[in-house]
Amino acid sequence: MFEKIIARSEAWLKGMAFDCQACGQCVLRQTGLICPMSCPKGLRNGPCGGTISGACEVYPDKQCVWIRIHNRVFTDLSTPDLLPSPDSALFNTSSYINYIKGRDKPGTTPLTYLELGKKRTALPVETDSKLEQKLKQGLFVKTCEIRSPRNPDFHHFVREAELVRDYFDAVNVTAFLNGKPSLPSPSTCVELVSLGIDPICQSAARDHTKTSFVSELLQNHLNRIHNLLCITGDSYKGEPKIKQVYDMDSSLMLYEARYLRQMGKIHFTGEKYPDPPRPFLGAAINPFTLPTEVPIRRLKQKAAAGADFIQTQFVFDIEAFRHFMTLYRQEGLDEELFLLAGIPIVISRGALNMIPHIPGVHIPAEIMDRLQMARDLRATGVQLGRELVQSVRKIPGVRGIHLMLLGSDHAVLKDIVEGLD
Repeated sequence: MFEKIIARSEAWLKGMAFDCQACGQCVLRQTGLICPMSCPKGLRNGPCGGTISGACEVYPDKQCVWIRIHNRVFTDLSTPDLLPSPDSALFNTSSYINYIKGRDKPGTTPLTYLELGKKRTALPVETDSKLEQKLKQGLFVKTCEIRSPRNPDFHHFVREAELVRDYFDAVNVTAFLNGKPSLPSPSTCVELVSLGIDPICQSAARDHTKTSFVSELLQNHLNRIHNLLCITGDSYKGEPKIKQVYDMDSSLMLYEARYLRQMGKIHFTGEKYPDPPRPFLGAAINPFTLPTEVPIRRLKQKAAAGADFIQTQFVFDIEAFRHFMTLYRQEGLDEELFLLAGIPIVISRGALNMIPHIPGVHIPAEIMDRLQMARDLRATGVQLGRELVQSVRKIPGVRGIHLMLLGSDHAVLKDIVEGLD
């Protein structure tokens, strides 16, 4: 009873002062007295990719919690600590009592980064990924994405895959778009393997517990799926409401997967595996989050957590992207990560109208006007895509492109990459 009274009093006082969410394992000292758990996604290690102009993805009328933390706390571009997931058993208990008794240590002590070596882009191939092999050969790679079907009928999916098979080095399989049910990415990746395509499985923290995530790693290993993209996942805002998991953030997913790959055991259980999954690990970043130091620090964290390659948010603004890449190179990230620039291919009026509502997307007014006024949007979208590809190829540090189709006709993707050497 005494502990409950203390916990409730603490929650009320700290809630008034710091917007405390009563997690019971307080990290306010590390975050400038701004509670990271007040992030709608409960992210304890940095912002998601949905923040733009400093605004929160979920509540655009509010400033992103992690932008506030950055502005108050961080004065350099050193690699941030990686905080573990909070222990849900301590929620709504007193952080003071937990601190005194040492119960909060597993949720407040930063994880120890693995020794991954320096200048990792020049290290020998470490996985069975064909994508890794091509990147380490110095090739400029091309990837795209296909949406996982929402029912067991693969006919349309296979047609789309066959359209891109001969033009791309690897293909992402997206799933659970906006939190809606579909076949899971690992199941659909199996179909790509059977077609001779190197798949990139996508896993979102929004949808996974630690247990289900590691289970997915094992499933991919069994099915010879050698690439994995770890993302936070967008916030589902529709009806009916669903519970979004966020047991980990994307950096913690990377750490768990890399720990299993390097150490041969599951980090959160200690269980050993004689033949562990060894995926080539990817992550995402939004180069247009401001200030630019925020995504740079986030990338350093993801690199230290185990990421091998990066796919970016849509690159519409070449000048802003060039500024980001300058800082990216200055901080030596081009020697640690392979970066693939996200290239939007806009061929649908409906998709064009949705662009301003996609979290984290920055599109210059002149580009939007050009697309809106196009008589033939398909032709204009293809031409713009080719122009963007040619522009990003000239930027040092860009090691490939990732085409993201805003429309439904995957046949146009070959028109973007044909003729690229």
